[in-house]
Amino acid sequence: MTLKTRFLTFSAVLTLVFSVLLDYTIVYTARKAMLERVEDRAGYIASFVDEMISDKLEAGGGPGVEINLEGLTSFRNISYLKISDSGGKVIYRMSRPGLRVGDKPPDADVFSSTDNIYDISREIIRNDKQLGVIQLGLSIEGIRESLETIMWRAITISIAFLLLIPGAIWLLTRNLGRQLDALLALSAGMHLETLPASPQPDLRTETGKIAFALRETHTRLRAEEKLRVEAETQKDDFFAMTVHDLKQPLTSLKAALDLLFSEEDVKNFSKEQVRSLAAVAGTSLRMLNSMVVDVLNTAKIKSRDYAPEKERISLAGFMRECAEENSASVKAANKKWLFSLPGDIGDAWIFGDHDMLKRVIGNLVLNAIQYTPEGGAVKLGVRLPSEDKAAVYVSDEGEGIPDSFREEIFKKYQGLGKSSKNIGLGLAFCKMVADTHAARIDARSEMGKGTEVSFVIPVSRPAGAKAR
Repeated sequence: MTLKTRFLTFSAVLTLVFSVLLDYTIVYTARKAMLERVEDRAGYIASFVDEMISDKLEAGGGPGVEINLEGLTSFRNISYLKISDSGGKVIYRMSRPGLRVGDKPPDADVFSSTDNIYDISREIIRNDKQLGVIQLGLSIEGIRESLETIMWRAITISIAFLLLIPGAIWLLTRNLGRQLDALLALSAGMHLETLPASPQPDLRTETGKIAFALRETHTRLRAEEKLRVEAETQKDDFFAMTVHDLKQPLTSLKAALDLLFSEEDVKNFSKEQVRSLAAVAGTSLRMLNSMVVDVLNTAKIKSRDYAPEKERISLAGFMRECAEENSASVKAANKKWLFSLPGDIGDAWIFGDHDMLKRVIGNLVLNAIQYTPEGGAVKLGVRLPSEDKAAVYVSDEGEGIPDSFREEIFKKYQGLGKSSKNIGLGLAFCKMVADTHAARIDARSEMGKGTEVSFVIPVSRPAGAKAR
């Protein structure tokens, strides 16, 4: 049963109950009013008769009593009238044909009559002396006929209400029903990838606002579902790449250490071979350390409790420190190392977290080492493109990055496809550090000639220094 059908059924039942109560109230009120009028009429006739014959009875009665009461035959609904003197002698009697009056007892009230005749009895008293008794009966049979007429009229009106009110409600809710059906269709399709087609919701109505909210909720749910799937995929990729990438330096390190610690083989090694094995072991250890540090730093910087420990840092001194730390890694990998600073760098300084920024440079150099062929050059340097910007760049002579992949390399767990040589956290970490230092990270590449990644950060320079 649809919501509209339930609503119409409820309104019909409610109208029926209301109609029954209304009919009962109308009939009950009408019956009460009619009976009260009969009671008043009986009291009036009794008083009228008392007034007409009391003087006659007080004087001893006589034939004039009947003459005075003949006019009562014109009163409607009088079933009987019986007048007795103080001795019980009947001095006047009038009744409908076939009605036996006898000694009918008076009714307690008009509502307790059981024979459709309201019976009353009244003593005729003058000067504290009882002169006689009046017994009067008024027919209430006509009231039943009147009530039946009223009842059928009320039933007719109730039937009209029973048809009119649900019909009016159906007309009023027909449009609402369509809107509710559309809302039900939307709510039923919340699990679908695409919601069922429906008219543009009218935001001026409550149902339109609900429909708009459902569509917005569906959009958010689909976006969150997509993010969840991406997160799960990235997690799976991360574990797969971590196992794969850690295996390479571990294998090299194990092989080098096995040879170095082999007593039989080490006797046949020259000093150059030993140095070469030690270099392989050192490079493998640095790669392992770099991967572990990437994971730890990425988790640290993504933590809600992380706050960069920023300080004023001399740009020239910072670059020389980074060059000194990274040059050995480049040379150990049989790559050329080039480092340069602009002549006007002077006392320029940057503001940031020293260790995090140094780790950014280390990651960029490590990437350049990995993608530069043997004998190629890795370059580290600074450009001052404007008064308030410094671009720290690292370039390699590798195969380059496709244009379609330039933005992807800065996302978490993204490498260069199957040729990736690390777990894809290095450049993502650099991007996160840039975001916390009001900086940006750019990549320029030419296929077959290499890639340059630059970290552009705000810089403060002495007055009068020119950009280069």
